[in-house]
Amino acid sequence: MRFLRTFAIGVITAVAGMFLAIFVSDYLTRLYRVSDMEGQRGMAVIFLFAPLGLIVGFVIGLIVAFRTRMSGFIGFMKAQGLSILITIVLAAAVAAFLWLGADKPPKIDGKELVLEFELKIPPAIQLPAELNDYTVHTSLYANNKENRYANIDLKSATKQDGYVTIQGTVALISHSRDRSLFASIGNGPSASQFIDLRGLPSAPSKENETWSDWTFATQRADLTPVPDRERIAVRYRVRPVE
Repeated sequence: MRFLRTFAIGVITAVAGMFLAIFVSDYLTRLYRVSDMEGQRGMAVIFLFAPLGLIVGFVIGLIVAFRTRMSGFIGFMKAQGLSILITIVLAAAVAAFLWLGADKPPKIDGKELVLEFELKIPPAIQLPAELNDYTVHTSLYANNKENRYANIDLKSATKQDGYVTIQGTVALISHSRDRSLFASIGNGPSASQFIDLRGLPSAPSKENETWSDWTFATQRADLTPVPDRERIAVRYRVRPVE
């Protein structure tokens, strides 16, 4: 009878631990920007962290059940409640520790930031006949885990002296010091270029809410140099999200 009670407490706590692990790991994998490509993040949550929570919960349930001497229904409920409480506290402690170590989005006055920018496309780059999200797109690149697509306002496109200017925005999600704007215009070999944003601090301040000077691309997607006449330029500023 004691064995059955201990096993039941272990199983119930294991189920609770599994659901806690799914909830916590879903949040933390998003916070640590684990890739969703080909279901990587979801598979990690379901096939790695959920079983881990199941095992930890079962072990906690067994230990608490063995150490609880009170018999009967009251003893069962006391042991079950204590084992689930310990599981919750452990999950919260792990989540808090990892949350403190995560690179969270920069803020100004407690508000998260977006990067507003204007792309200036030179006459040497022939624009596609139709401007859409497939022919004109931009992303904010920091590393292989942080490559965030920007929202491009194609209706903002204006033309002056042969140059076309297009506006866009993208959220700042980390304190990276090596940000680049990757602009891709059509399918031409010269129209996919990296623009270094080293003038943008890892933690922007209020002074970065004013427009920067124009910054020019230095290399193409294949890392070859961009001729001066083909260089895409960008200017930018940060804006707190209301």
